[in-house]
Amino acid sequence: MAPSRTESVSVSGSSGCLSPKTPSSLSSRSQSSIARGPWADEPWPLFETPGRTHSAGHPAIHIANEAAHTYNAMFRGINSIFLQAPFVTAAEDVSDLLFLAHCLGCWIARHHNTLYSRVYPKYEAVFGRPGALTGPSPSQSEEDMSFISVLETLINYAAETQAQPQRYDPTVLLGILEDLAPGLHAHAFAQIIKSIGMVSLCGEPGSPAAEARAVALLNAWRALDAEAAAAADRPLVLPMLVRLRDTTFEGGNDWPRLPVLAVHVVADRLSPAHAGSWRFLPCTIWGKPQELPFLAPQGKEPKGKGKEVAWVSSLASTTHSSSQSLVSPTPVSI
Repeated sequence: MAPSRTESVSVSGSSGCLSPKTPSSLSSRSQSSIARGPWADEPWPLFETPGRTHSAGHPAIHIANEAAHTYNAMFRGINSIFLQAPFVTAAEDVSDLLFLAHCLGCWIARHHNTLYSRVYPKYEAVFGRPGALTGPSPSQSEEDMSFISVLETLINYAAETQAQPQRYDPTVLLGILEDLAPGLHAHAFAQIIKSIGMVSLCGEPGSPAAEARAVALLNAWRALDAEAAAAADRPLVLPMLVRLRDTTFEGGNDWPRLPVLAVHVVADRLSPAHAGSWRFLPCTIWGKPQELPFLAPQGKEPKGKGKEVAWVSSLASTTHSSSQSLVSPTPVSI
């Protein structure tokens, strides 16, 4: 059975409202590549890349595309763990799943910290507007960062329980992810909108000042991208990241543009140490969607301790109904 939904969240239009999309390319991809569902594009929906609805030639839109791809990778990881957690029972499998949850949580936390401590200040320096990205917008008194404490809970729970897998209770992990994902999803959407808004922060389109800022913005992004690559925990982040990218998304993409030789290095040298954890991820080493291995066999009830987990398959509809009501500031107000 194909995945039950292949929608993405659109960031098109001036209002920044969330709206489900069902591109034909996504439907054909899921139906042809995944034998049974659900898959990692649910229950929390993925983000449409802004370049599909905005002029892709501006560096700010390139940066926004990168942000969308990065957050989509994060949510493929969250969705994959969420969908499989109720059906993992053996101690070795539990340990592997929790190691993945810990790595994913640490990666998300590091990304967020770097964004606010290094990336946004660099961009603000280009615009000569301190606080333009790190401070609240005129329509928002304070950005909701409540997901950070839940992220810390995930990291701590995964580390502590991995050491004692017999204590694993899937309903606890599911509950943490349920608390984390909606806030992180709204936050991710806001960051994509901020990136789109950097087009207007560059200045009057076509003016020499705006062109100069756009060039400076691109140079800043390149330097920050190289800095992040050098600082990454490669033995853990790269084997995870390559399997969280979907090179068939939106009809095909090459994010994050890894040379073939680099993929072979990740596969042959970096992946074996924690191969048990990477098997929970939704894509092959080449970024091709594959079945999630720990879904419920026919007729088998998920493991749970005193709590029903039937809501796992139905959460998508409630997530969509709430996410569609989110409205982010228009780019010009950022």
